[in-house]
Amino acid sequence: MLDPSNKIDANSTLEVLPRRQLLIKFVASLILVGFLLGLMLGRLFDPQPLPQRSPSIVQLQTYADGLGVCLSQSTPIQENNQQGIYQLVLLDTQGQSAQGEIILTGNTPVRWRVEPQDSSVRIVFIGLQPVFGHWRQRVAEERWCADIQISVSADHADL
Repeated sequence: MLDPSNKIDANSTLEVLPRRQLLIKFVASLILVGFLLGLMLGRLFDPQPLPQRSPSIVQLQTYADGLGVCLSQSTPIQENNQQGIYQLVLLDTQGQSAQGEIILTGNTPVRWRVEPQDSSVRIVFIGLQPVFGHWRQRVAEERWCADIQISVSADHADL
């Protein structure tokens, strides 16, 4: 049987797109490839800023009359001496918790504790008698250190 309206031949042929539509698609794909290539090259040649590392505690060392705290770089310190407790707060510093005890002259025990907080580290000294302290900085082996001297009398704290 023959198809009187010739529907088979009319639907089986591929319709050719006009030249103008092909040109628009070609130019659009070139623009897209150029844009993506530009993004990749921009990321490659754009130097990323190095993330700022906050100082961290590298070493703790106990002395006969205090504690030495060495950091990877310098940091601001807040000193607090209230109600017989001496504490230092190392701002913008990272560290791990630690604790210990030092025996001052006269057999006076003083407990110390390192407590990390949100973005700082707190060093606390507690004794049976009111504790006074004084700290001074030093630089050793490319490390920034804070040497803390502890005493139970206010006269020796201002050395």
